[in-house]
Amino acid sequence: MSDCCHLRREGYRFAQVLHTVTVSALHARTDQEVLVSQPPGGYPPPPEQPPSGGYPGGFPPPPPAGPPPGGAPGGYPPPPAGGYPPPPAPGAYPPPAAPPPAGPPPGAYAPPGQQQPPPPGYGAPGAYPPPAQGGYGPPPPGYAPQGPGSGAPSFDPSKVSIAGWGVMGAALLTLIASFFSFWSVSYAAVYIGYGFGLSGWSLWWWIPVLIALAVGVAYALTLFGVLKPGQVKPEWLVYGAAGSFVLMIIVLIHTFAYNGPFGAYSDGSTGPSFGVWFALITTLALTYFTALAAQSAGARLPIKVPGPA
Repeated sequence: MSDCCHLRREGYRFAQVLHTVTVSALHARTDQEVLVSQPPGGYPPPPEQPPSGGYPGGFPPPPPAGPPPGGAPGGYPPPPAGGYPPPPAPGAYPPPAAPPPAGPPPGAYAPPGQQQPPPPGYGAPGAYPPPAQGGYGPPPPGYAPQGPGSGAPSFDPSKVSIAGWGVMGAALLTLIASFFSFWSVSYAAVYIGYGFGLSGWSLWWWIPVLIALAVGVAYALTLFGVLKPGQVKPEWLVYGAAGSFVLMIIVLIHTFAYNGPFGAYSDGSTGPSFGVWFALITTLALTYFTALAAQSAGARLPIKVPGPA
């Protein structure tokens, strides 16, 4: 008899424990469903308290049918009022987007929010400014205005006098004469004769040739406008031409006495050649025409030179 009572008590305790576990599991499931149905940021309502004395029959009532408040978990929100707009017709394109606002043109800068006009005197951005009124300004000090024909020295052959042509021609002929033999030596043999000579660029004989050439070049540069009048006085050219003629006379005398280095050609026939005579005449003509040109320019010479102006 006592064993039966003991088994009943144990069974009753087991039923109570089972009931408690079942109620706790139901409460946990209900709490999860309430938390899912609550909107973000909200708080779930407090769990339902069992009525005093427990639920009828020992179990809580089942949850209500239908989705919880706020929509089903993981579902989509209800459609808007009036439904969705109809889809576009087949083959139609959506309207183009509005063009972007116009910005400043390339090469220009504008402050944020507005476009300032260019300063006075300048064209559109990226263009060159208009030229100043009246052309370019005056040249800086120290430069003469450029007139017609002032860029290069002018030369008019019709304005060259006879004396001027004579000066330049005599200097050129003196240069040509210097390449001929000033001195020569020859030997006479039984059957043939042979010899050789020296030009005007041998020994010191080139000095009067170079002086005559310098006189002609200086006169030509003055005539062409490269040298300004007064930079080379006409008297200096006369003295230079006269010195060239005197030195050429000394060269002629030397060719008579010259027998080669250390008299090596004393046994042959030595003496002046064609070139020294030619150069003597050209330097004399150079002296005459130079004096005539200087006299026409107003230079005061020791003697008056006759001839055309």
